[in-house]
Amino acid sequence: METINFKKNKRQKTFGQQERYSHVTKSIFNERLKCKDDVWLRNIDITTEDPKIVRKVRRIIEKRMCQTYHKQHKGVFHDHGNQSRHNMKRAVSYELYIIGQVENVNKVSRGNSTHWKRKYDPNTGKVVFRKKVGYHSIEEAKSSAIKLVHDKPWCHKTVNVYKCAHCNKYHIGHESKLTTNPISSISPLSIA
Repeated sequence: METINFKKNKRQKTFGQQERYSHVTKSIFNERLKCKDDVWLRNIDITTEDPKIVRKVRRIIEKRMCQTYHKQHKGVFHDHGNQSRHNMKRAVSYELYIIGQVENVNKVSRGNSTHWKRKYDPNTGKVVFRKKVGYHSIEEAKSSAIKLVHDKPWCHKTVNVYKCAHCNKYHIGHESKLTTNPISSISPLSIA
């Protein structure tokens, strides 16, 4: 796996995707899409949009991320082959995961939609609604819920698996009033 390191106070720090591509994320977040009534690129949810717009957004992001990857590695003259291709695809998928949020939600409720979660966005400096991870099958969602409960033993809330009416995929989330018909519930006590 490719990492970018620097030394600070005689310690070596490894950059992840967020730190490595934060400047590209900020520039993508400031772009607008002319084909969709001048809407911000960061607000397009590629899981629920028209396929023509999804292809256009994906192409824009692939181009920006590949340009950034090559700028970061312009001093390297030998070809890494599949490793370079893998790192570029990883950067593109990270950026596609980041986009798709709803802004200006300080005093707005999510309503009945459990497709969104309220999060702080470091790129805009505001609280936004971010889309949750969508799983294609119940088994995949259940295994992620079990992993979430196992990885966070300090959290004592039950995790629900439910089907989203917005995107027709499965999501996981802590028990709340919004999840009316959970398919499966995983409590921390059942894992222990």
